[in-house]
Amino acid sequence: MKQFKGWLGEKKTAFRMWLFLNTAIYRRFHNIILASSNGTTQIDHLIVSPYGVFIVETKNIKGWIFGSKENKLWTQVLFNEKYKFQNPLRQTYRQKKVISEFLDIQERYIHTVVYFVSNCSFRTCMPDNVINYGLSSYIKKFREPVFSSDI
Repeated sequence: MKQFKGWLGEKKTAFRMWLFLNTAIYRRFHNIILASSNGTTQIDHLIVSPYGVFIVETKNIKGWIFGSKENKLWTQVLFNEKYKFQNPLRQTYRQKKVISEFLDIQERYIHTVVYFVSNCSFRTCMPDNVINYGLSSYIKKFREPVFSSDI
């Protein structure tokens, strides 16, 4: 069931990107698996644009979410039950390193975002790149071209 929930969340995210991100500007790739020096990494969504490369990690988790940049594990509280899950910022940090090496581009041109697609509420202060709404708006706020528009 957990895998299906994740898959469904990724499909919802892909559909929203299709609706709200112009395909002439934003090239979208989904469910990418890349080899790295210590195994493989899976990226839910990769967007390539003149404004940079965007790694989108989708989380289909409901309830209250507690975590910080520094925590190894975050907590979901749902109906008075607590569940731990890996800090997704750590996951995107590794993905950013792998993409930088794979595409041979500087990390400063790679933006990561953790997108909670389900009805959840952040109960601790989250970094700007951890969101539960407005994914396309977040991506579109990067307006400084860093690559040629011929992508």
